[in-house]
Amino acid sequence: MAYTNNEPVKKHAGTILLIGRNLSADRNADVHCHFETYDKTLVPGTYMNAEIQVKNAQAYAIASEAIVQFEGKQYIYKVIGNREFEMTEVNTGESENGFTEIISPTKDMTSNAVFVIQGAYSLLMLMKNKAE
Repeated sequence: MAYTNNEPVKKHAGTILLIGRNLSADRNADVHCHFETYDKTLVPGTYMNAEIQVKNAQAYAIASEAIVQFEGKQYIYKVIGNREFEMTEVNTGESENGFTEIISPTKDMTSNAVFVIQGAYSLLMLMKNKAE
């Protein structure tokens, strides 16, 4: 719902088509939207305020650097003991701010499980070269 500063109670429903990449110092962004109903009092390019509905969902996530790719699949390493690790295949979803969503968490992903975050790629190389 968008509204002008002159008429804050008059709300205009619409769909956002494009969001600008830059945020101003006061955390504003330019967007391009189309309103559901035409209002001839609004001029193209008018600056407006908006109440935006966003998707909010809980998800399992891990630091993106903890995920390694090997033979076309993605894996994370679970710490199972002193210098002992278990390679677990995962399916990933969206990534944002250095974290990646785990779409289908395994039974091993409990709140007290510990996973390798830093050096996961080095661990992959060490384990695969040792196996050969």
